[in-house]
Amino acid sequence: MVALLITLLLGRMKQFIHDWSLPVVLFLSYDYLRGLVPRLTYQAHIFPMINFDKAVFGSIPTNTLQDLLYKQGSINWIDYLATIFYMSHFIVPMVIAFTFWFKNKKYFEQYTISLIVVSYAAFVTFLLFPAVPPWMAAEKSAIPHVYKIMNYVFASLPQSIDLPSVYQFFGANLVAAVPSLHAAYPWLTFLFFVKRFKRVGWFALFYVLGVNFSLVYLGEHYVFDILVGAIYATFFYLLVLKGTTNVV
Repeated sequence: MVALLITLLLGRMKQFIHDWSLPVVLFLSYDYLRGLVPRLTYQAHIFPMINFDKAVFGSIPTNTLQDLLYKQGSINWIDYLATIFYMSHFIVPMVIAFTFWFKNKKYFEQYTISLIVVSYAAFVTFLLFPAVPPWMAAEKSAIPHVYKIMNYVFASLPQSIDLPSVYQFFGANLVAAVPSLHAAYPWLTFLFFVKRFKRVGWFALFYVLGVNFSLVYLGEHYVFDILVGAIYATFFYLLVLKGTTNVV
């Protein structure tokens, strides 16, 4: 709605609707299909991600970070910042795509195609390899207790945030941990920023690191999930660039 208002004021609303209609439909279709995954799958995987993280770090990074940084019963600035990074997943990719659409249509097309392809590839993986996040694994006593910090952050706000959203019509998929699209989208954004802005684009790496830290700290993903998400993003980034012509 914000984009429609901006393009209306700038006299580009017709072009916006033409260029964005298909990507929006495909994204909404993906979100709808994602919500069906729990009905189409059975036993979700618990231990492959745990075993990987333990083999690499000697313990579960989520537990380690929460033991170091989280104080039970109080919310600090790290908790708020991590929540902001996590929630940016639902906003930043569309803002970046909108910016590319204004500045360079070719980058807009490549970026949105990459996001869509990665999303649908992840959907197929969710069907074949449903995987539980750390907080759910803790509820099943597979790993030590994980605090659901975001719940405490939202509860600490002066009033609940209830923005109108189409997501209220879609079902949630709680066993869609591998690959982490929360990690894949920022890494994809980083790759496009480096391609578009060269050295300046490397500053986007701080955003990637902030999101990845938040995913682990909040108990939403293992490091394994993040690495797989980055691999998916890199592969389909290269595939889309190779498959498009007249690359700027």
